[in-house]
Amino acid sequence: METLVKVFKALSDETRLKILMIISSKVMCQKGISKHLQISDSAVSQHIKILKEANILTGFKEGYYVFYKINEEVFNECISFMKFINDDDQNFIHMTNIETSKNCCGNTCKGKSKCCRKREDLR
Repeated sequence: METLVKVFKALSDETRLKILMIISSKVMCQKGISKHLQISDSAVSQHIKILKEANILTGFKEGYYVFYKINEEVFNECISFMKFINDDDQNFIHMTNIETSKNCCGNTCKGKSKCCRKREDLR
């Protein structure tokens, strides 16, 4: 769960999303990203640092340059998370040890109040 939180926080910035879109089409160094986005090397460096800390990007050195690529394993985990959220099955909730009560508001409304409707009732 901690990995997902880091990833979604890192993805909450428009520039970092742009960096990922660029890198998804080809492996690129920091200078190339900077030129492509027309922002400073130091700004790109800070964004790359956050993306690397979230394990979204990995880098490999060739000569004087470090080239970056997307860590597909992390994105597969995010995709699985999104599929579980969209799934009517509650396996993900059990997998993450999140307790859910049949009475979401803590009262004894037994699903009759507006706050306790099932997701399928909202469709």
